[in-house]
Amino acid sequence: MNICLGQGITPHIDCEPCFEDTLISISLGSYCVMDFGKKLSSEKVPVLLAPRSIVILKGESRYTWTHGIAPRKTDVYHDMKIERRRRISLTFRKTIIK
Repeated sequence: MNICLGQGITPHIDCEPCFEDTLISISLGSYCVMDFGKKLSSEKVPVLLAPRSIVILKGESRYTWTHGIAPRKTDVYHDMKIERRRRISLTFRKTIIK
């Protein structure tokens, strides 16, 4: 099996007309830092995702903040260097059917 470590996901807001208000993501495997950025400002907040952690996006966090993971093999969080290993993310969204 070929595993490509260090992949990221571009900062984004999940499709607003496609999914309902609440998004849930479960992070399995390695630690990594997810970056949150406030739309229309330069405010950014890094959040350390631990193995078996859950992220719930609803309301302002769902619609006003982008979320993404930078493509890199290590993260630095509060002056601590964290090597990324294999990570799996399970994301749950409820589709809006019109």
